[in-house]
Amino acid sequence: MIATIAQELKNNERFLLATHVNPDGDAIGSLGALALVLEGMGKQVVAYCQDEVPEFLRFLPYADRIVREISGLDRFEVAVVLDCGALDRIGSAADVLQHVGKIIHIDHHSSSGDFGQLNLVRPECSSTAEILYEIFQAIPVSLTPEVAENIYTAILTDTGSFRFANTTARTLAIAAEMVSLGVGPEKVAGEIYDSMSSERIELLARSLDTLTLRSNGRVAAMHVSRQMLEETGTSFIDTDGFVNYPRAISSAEIAIFFREIAADAVNVSLRSRGGLDVAEFARIHGGGGHHNAAAFRLEGSLSEVVEKVLTEAGEFIQDAKPGP
Repeated sequence: MIATIAQELKNNERFLLATHVNPDGDAIGSLGALALVLEGMGKQVVAYCQDEVPEFLRFLPYADRIVREISGLDRFEVAVVLDCGALDRIGSAADVLQHVGKIIHIDHHSSSGDFGQLNLVRPECSSTAEILYEIFQAIPVSLTPEVAENIYTAILTDTGSFRFANTTARTLAIAAEMVSLGVGPEKVAGEIYDSMSSERIELLARSLDTLTLRSNGRVAAMHVSRQMLEETGTSFIDTDGFVNYPRAISSAEIAIFFREIAADAVNVSLRSRGGLDVAEFARIHGGGGHHNAAAFRLEGSLSEVVEKVLTEAGEFIQDAKPGP
């Protein structure tokens, strides 16, 4: 399939690229990397994301060219959907994007469905950017420092700075190659981890005050409410990475971060260690993701959803079969 997609990228001229709402480093890095490679091949490219690029990712080459609205869909020959387990993950444009003649779907989520004419889903890869690297090798194209910075950032963020179980020897080898092409690890880490606003720090402090432990510390959770966002002058984007704080608790087997998005709706992010498959837990509620990282959305007030999910998480731990 890699060779087939590489050929499609060579044979066509006008591309629409899209990624998921609430974009993370892999989403923005993959968009930027593919857009820059295609432009370097002389192609016409529009890169789309419904939500704004998080502030800590705006340093990336091409990030300032990502659009939030799509028009003139008939001009595109191919749409490439990146890092999405389902087409509706791109948001409100999902319906209209289906009018593009051909959809290529590239993803690394284990729960990903096949919604394109060409589907490349590789859960063994650390990130969508790692899959794109393999495609770039197959074309083949030489990677510029700008493309390398996007790939490196995507891998860095999706592996939790190379700490998570999805980090492999291949992952590290690709990251090392990106450094050899001119990426500065200190610069990238500084942009991502050392550039928080005082408002975001205040939001984090308030969220940490909600830290809750259940099941003898095996379940750890915290949340952010809309009121917290309003009072600190922050947005949902500023909560990126907050789930890693309860995950850092040594006794926690499941870490949960709740984000209130409406009076009756809550986003739930999950992290786990080792063999505990949180994607299985997320699928119960119509969500999905990876073995150790998943998410879903539930209707209900923040307090109702928190209590419901914490109770179910405790039961899930008790019933879960040992993983690999």
